[in-house]
Amino acid sequence: MNRSLRFFILLFISILLTACTPPEMDCARSDIYCVGLVTDTGGLQDYGLTQSAWEGIQKALADGVIQKADFIESVDARDYAKNLGTFAETGYDVIVSSGVSLEDETLQAADLYPDSVFIGLDQPADPSRQNFLAVNFPEDQGGFLAGVLAANMTDTGLVGAACETSGIPSNWQSCAGFRAGVEYADLGVIVYITYREDGHREDLFRDEAWGRATALDMIEDGADIIFGVGGGTGQGALLAASQAGAWAIGSEQDQFQVRRDAGARILASVTPDAGPILIQLLGLIPLAQPPSLVMGEMRLSPYHEAGRFIPLALQDTLVELQQALKNGTVSSGVPSEKPEEE
Repeated sequence: MNRSLRFFILLFISILLTACTPPEMDCARSDIYCVGLVTDTGGLQDYGLTQSAWEGIQKALADGVIQKADFIESVDARDYAKNLGTFAETGYDVIVSSGVSLEDETLQAADLYPDSVFIGLDQPADPSRQNFLAVNFPEDQGGFLAGVLAANMTDTGLVGAACETSGIPSNWQSCAGFRAGVEYADLGVIVYITYREDGHREDLFRDEAWGRATALDMIEDGADIIFGVGGGTGQGALLAASQAGAWAIGSEQDQFQVRRDAGARILASVTPDAGPILIQLLGLIPLAQPPSLVMGEMRLSPYHEAGRFIPLALQDTLVELQQALKNGTVSSGVPSEKPEEE
């Protein structure tokens, strides 16, 4: 084959490949709808809030609601502002930040980049910013589901919850919801609720020793199911229950996946589900300004190894109850704020 013929063949192949390769989407264009997700330092696959958010964004992409989706996993909290700015400066229409730890940086980014809409998951609403939306979660409903599960699975008639400080509204709502769920089951089950109120602030969400000691005290008093709430603090309670042969119920993340050392004795976990509300918001944002605060959903994780111990009728009941809580036909009765007398 002579050089000229070979050149033209290679040129033809190059042109053909270029024609078959989709052009890179430019998020600065008004007809390209781009969404970016910035995670906290827990990363994308956290078996909880962030993972459910990405699932929702991916579903919106597959359904044609948006045209481009990307994520940035934050390695260090000092990177939050930079990561948010990376998406904003390249023209992303909507930027989702996952977790309360990004609250300050997200609000600052909303001020710096008014042409982008920011969605803060598990962050307080700020109506003064027109381009910021907050998505919170009905933690009381998650606790309620955990309470009904515990009340129906206990053999001793006594269950407990080891909870990070009640001064954090989401923790208080989750544990108050647990009590309400136990009472809703109406089986005469006694429930203990203990909050970590006197520990060092530096140990918030990571006081495994307190969680462990609190759970063991409850088990010694007869509790055979422990609900652990509050990051590492709650995980300490789960591990103690597992090692003592009691059942445990996790929160915030699918703790079976996160704490394999306790997984065999974890009945289930209650986790926030950001997917459905994100799909809805991503469809609404181009049409009109949605409200500054919207509510996501809570869901029960898979039962994993414990599934064979949980009666199918109870599993069906919990599915129905989750839907009833969502549509408002059943209420936990837990107020939005902790009463002063508690």
